[in-house]
Amino acid sequence: MDFTIPEEAAMIRDMMRRFVQKEMRPLEMKLFSMAAASPEGKHEMPPEMAEELKNKVLQMGLWALTVPEDLGGMELDLLSACLVEEELGQSFIQVDIGDIPPALYSCNDEQAEKYLTPAVEGAKRPCLALREPGAINPSDWKTTAHTADDGYVLNGVKTLAKGGLPDDFYLVFARDEDAGGGVTCFLLDPDLEGVTVGANGHGLELQLKGCTVGRDRVLGEPGKGLSLGAEHAPAGLLKLAARYVGIAKRLLEMSAMYARDWVALGKPLAERPAVRRMLAEMATEIEAARLMVYQAATRIDGGEDARYDAIAARTYAVGMLQRAIDRAVMIHGGPGFPAEQPALRMYLNLVPEETLDTALELGQTAIAAHVIENV
Repeated sequence: MDFTIPEEAAMIRDMMRRFVQKEMRPLEMKLFSMAAASPEGKHEMPPEMAEELKNKVLQMGLWALTVPEDLGGMELDLLSACLVEEELGQSFIQVDIGDIPPALYSCNDEQAEKYLTPAVEGAKRPCLALREPGAINPSDWKTTAHTADDGYVLNGVKTLAKGGLPDDFYLVFARDEDAGGGVTCFLLDPDLEGVTVGANGHGLELQLKGCTVGRDRVLGEPGKGLSLGAEHAPAGLLKLAARYVGIAKRLLEMSAMYARDWVALGKPLAERPAVRRMLAEMATEIEAARLMVYQAATRIDGGEDARYDAIAARTYAVGMLQRAIDRAVMIHGGPGFPAEQPALRMYLNLVPEETLDTALELGQTAIAAHVIENV
C-alpha cells in the first residue's frame, strides 16, 4: 500500500497548518487573558473573534471543502479533508470552515434557497441538533413531534455544542409519533415561538416547548430523518477521528515540553521511566490511529465500501484520545494539574468525557456485531 500523501492533499494540509500556527494559536493567549480577567473564568471565544477567523478562512479559499461541487463547495476528497481536520485539532480554538451537515443536501428547492445556499456561502450557520442529554440511541430520545392542523408541534431538549458564533438555524431530529415512531428532521429558526437556547454543564441546550411549525419545515420524508445524508456517515466518522488525532498530537506536544522543562527533585520529569513510558504510548497510539484514518479514507476515495473501517478508526481514535487525556493530566501533575497550564485545561473542555464514552460504547457495539456476523 502506498502511504505517500498526494501532492494536492499535502498542499491543502500545509495551508491549513500555516493557518493554525499563524492565526489560531496566537488567539489562545488572548483567551487565556480573558479567562484570567473574568470572575467566572469563562473562556468562550467572542463572536467578533470567531467571525474574523471565519472571514480569513473564506479569503483563503478553505471554505466548504467537503460540500459537493454542484452545491457550491470544493468537494474535497476524504483523505484531504481528514488532513485538514487533523491540523484543526491542534488548537483548542474552534473555527467555522463551512463543513455543513450532509443532511442539509436533501433540501427541496424552496428550502435550499432559504437554508442550504446561504449555509454553503457562509451567510448562515447551521447547527445539527441530534443528541439529547443522557440518551445514547435514537430509541431513547424524548424529543417528539405530533401532527397538528397543517403542521407539527415539537417538544423536547437537544444538546448543542458550544461555539463562538450564534447559530442561524437548527436541524432538529424528533421522534415522529404519527410516522410509526420514526425520526423526522425539521428546519427550525431560533426566533420561532417555543424555541429557546440555554446553557447546561458542558455546552448549550435547545429547548422546544410547544413549538408549532408547518410541513414545509420537514427535511426529507417524515419518519426517515435518520437516513438523511447516510451515505456520508463514514466520511463524518473519519473526519471526527482525524480531529481526535490532531487533539491528541497537541496534548503530546504539550506533555513532552512540560516533561522536558519541569524539574522535580533535581531532574527533569522526562528522565523518569514512567513519564517516558506514557509519552511513548501516546506517540505510538496516535500514529496507529492516524494510519487507520488514512487507510479508511483512501479506501473510500477509491470507491470501496469501508464503512466498517470508518467505524473501527473512529472507535480506536476515541479510546486513544481518552488515554492521551489521562496521560497528559498525569504528566502535568495528576487531577489537580497546575493552574499555569490553561491550555491543557481548555483542551479537556473540547470533548466532554460523556461524549467520548458514548462514542466508544456505540463503536464497540457495532464492531462486536460485525465480528460476530463474520465469524
